[in-house]
Amino acid sequence: MAKLNIVCGNILDYLDNKDLIVNSSNENMLCGSGVCNLIYKKANKKLLEEYCKKQYKDNMKVNEIRFTTGFNLGIDILHIYCPKYYEYKDNNVAIDDLLFSYYKIVIEAKKNMYKGIISVSLGTGAHGYKHNDIAKKVVDLLNYLVLKYDIDFTLVLPNEETKEMYCN
Repeated sequence: MAKLNIVCGNILDYLDNKDLIVNSSNENMLCGSGVCNLIYKKANKKLLEEYCKKQYKDNMKVNEIRFTTGFNLGIDILHIYCPKYYEYKDNNVAIDDLLFSYYKIVIEAKKNMYKGIISVSLGTGAHGYKHNDIAKKVVDLLNYLVLKYDIDFTLVLPNEETKEMYCN
């Protein structure tokens, strides 16, 4: 049964019963900061970076999705190069492009037969989106998508205060 789960803490603590983790990638698919760093380290940074360099020669474009094995993670990785809020002149367009990221993730996951997705709130780190600007829109979209595509999606947030923002 499709469901949106909203939790808080370390994304790596919630991998049970998931088959896909979302990595907000940089354009060259190298180990980055924040959650990207956690994912690469847990997977085996050296193996994952070598795999990405061998499989993908060109840099990623905004909202492009690429799949890789997860090596030591035990689940596959969906890499997406998300839009950066501060690169837009129109805040609404920036938010719409971020929402399109979530849409693409669910569509591509379903197309590739994944059933349990786990992700942090995309774009809210170095990419500049604010939780209070996107929380309701992200939750509304994910609730719609999980039911339409019969997929489980776990959204991992940094703390209880942020979780409350998404749950209300």
